[in-house]
Amino acid sequence: MRAILAEPEVLLKQLGLFEDYGWIDPEERRIRVADALEQGDVEALLAGFDAFLRGLGHPKESREVWGRALGDFLTWAWLWQGRAGLDLHTGDVEAWYASLASHGRHRLEGHAPRSPLAAGSLRSWLHGLRRAAEFFAWANHPWPDTVRWPVVHKDRAAQQPPVTHAEFAALLRAAEAYREPERELLRALLYLAGDAGLRQTEMALGRLGDYADGRLGIRRTPYYVQRRIELTPSAREALEAWLERRARLGLGADEDALLVSPKRRVPLRQDAIARRFARLFEDAGVGKGRRLASQRLRSRARELAWQRLGKRELVAEFLGVEHPEGPVWTL
Repeated sequence: MRAILAEPEVLLKQLGLFEDYGWIDPEERRIRVADALEQGDVEALLAGFDAFLRGLGHPKESREVWGRALGDFLTWAWLWQGRAGLDLHTGDVEAWYASLASHGRHRLEGHAPRSPLAAGSLRSWLHGLRRAAEFFAWANHPWPDTVRWPVVHKDRAAQQPPVTHAEFAALLRAAEAYREPERELLRALLYLAGDAGLRQTEMALGRLGDYADGRLGIRRTPYYVQRRIELTPSAREALEAWLERRARLGLGADEDALLVSPKRRVPLRQDAIARRFARLFEDAGVGKGRRLASQRLRSRARELAWQRLGKRELVAEFLGVEHPEGPVWTL
């Protein structure tokens, strides 16, 4: 998120993403949030949060869900815990999350009975609260560093570990069964996802100029930061082998997509990448499911990054995330 938040405010104004331009000025938004915190004005804070999310291009549906999460957390902190402003304690988020899981949304006494939130809603609300913490930091009212975030586990994904070395070798063997240049493309896809940790959307957006001297530039997608990473020797070899084959496909000079369909000679889209992963997983006997394949490959890349880089901030930068310790579906 750091790269997104550092984007020039003037550009955001030109794009028209903010309806209220008062939120663009750093000092003005600091004052607005300070006044809202002092007065306990939830509506004003939610308006600022929505402006922040709108400025980053988040869709209306996400903004509404995440806004409800922030509103509920403020209700819990101010009314149920008797706090004021951002007087947050170490275990507050964990306690709020546990209360949602056991009792449900927080209302004043006398309102309709509450019921626990479903697992999917809990994950969405927790993700929304993380975005809210970024909003407060954006407004120069950061949350205390001591605040802890609960570790969330998703049953289906928890039962599906990262692709092992043996499984990855099986996937590579399955790719070898295809003819050129599909074989080189499949090997490149496997290493870009399972070694370099690229998301399918990031692979689909890649351009020829993004790769040079063993380093790959990864373009910013709607929810993730732009970054440049050093490829491992194996990933570099696979990508360069594909680029060599790509150069002989007879593509037009104006076609600069990094990944293209060998048969149709058009840029490879996200769904085409997902189909190839699902097919390889079935061919290799590793598993089934498009989403499962992508998650397990990216999870493998995370494990390798931890072994290679060793530091949290380096792993986060490599993967383009803020929380590399989180479950794979949040990466």
